[in-house]
Amino acid sequence: MRSYEAMIAYHPDTGETGVKDQLERAKQIIAGAGGEVSQMVDWGSRDLAYRIRKQRRGQFHVVAFSGTGATVAELERNLRISDHVLRYITVQVDPDRPPLEPPRSRRDMMGEGESGHGSDGDIGDAGDIESPELS
Repeated sequence: MRSYEAMIAYHPDTGETGVKDQLERAKQIIAGAGGEVSQMVDWGSRDLAYRIRKQRRGQFHVVAFSGTGATVAELERNLRISDHVLRYITVQVDPDRPPLEPPRSRRDMMGEGESGHGSDGDIGDAGDIESPELS
């Protein structure tokens, strides 16, 4: 059996209990098709890159599972006909990769010393840059 991840964007009006019901249904579909869910990660509500069905936001969840091509086909068939699902994508992943972690916000990453301005956090001045001599 191969390892897969399915990222699912649910309609923002679905509600927390509705999303839980949908995820439980996806879990049952995977198990019914001979697969096994290894991890479910809630990515929370996020802005979409573009409007989908007049929505600007979606509730994102990632489901990591193992199964066959038939498992993926059955899951995607059910996601395609669900009114609660805005978008989904299923990809095959390396089975030896580390477990998924929920994404961190940029503020959390900035607090860890990642300032985005080089290794020491200083921007520097224009005198630090050497330009080639013109002949």
